[in-house]
Amino acid sequence: MGNSRVLAVIPAYNEQDNIVSTIEDLRNNAPGIDYVVINDGSRDLTLDICKERGYNYVNLPVNLGLAGAFQTGMRYASEHGYDYAIQFDADGQHSAAYIDDMVALAESREANIVIGSRFATTKKPVSARMAGSVLISAMIFITTRKRIQDPTSGM
Repeated sequence: MGNSRVLAVIPAYNEQDNIVSTIEDLRNNAPGIDYVVINDGSRDLTLDICKERGYNYVNLPVNLGLAGAFQTGMRYASEHGYDYAIQFDADGQHSAAYIDDMVALAESREANIVIGSRFATTKKPVSARMAGSVLISAMIFITTRKRIQDPTSGM
């Protein structure tokens, strides 16, 4: 990774059981990456945990949903001069070990967006949800002529 400033945006709604391990994953596997937890109106102890542990956070008093929380994080990244922002789910389903590679790829290709895929090395399972993913991929290809294999990825 070059000299880019990178922010992991962590939308969090009722993630008291996962937020500590998510932040620890970032600290251990992507130590050069800053983060901000967007507490999205959680009704559990997510906000209290962020305060007690000294995490960097923005508190939304009402639940805006994933899109609203991520927009808040993107605005935070822009206002604080970050070069890249990464959506990083608070539930632990992403691994921070891939962040440096994603940023390096964005830098080397001068890409505006990089999407981490669950299906880079494995085939999509057959399910109704995956049928939706295939449909979204087809719509993206029809409108942009770009192939996106995992359009519902959260990273």
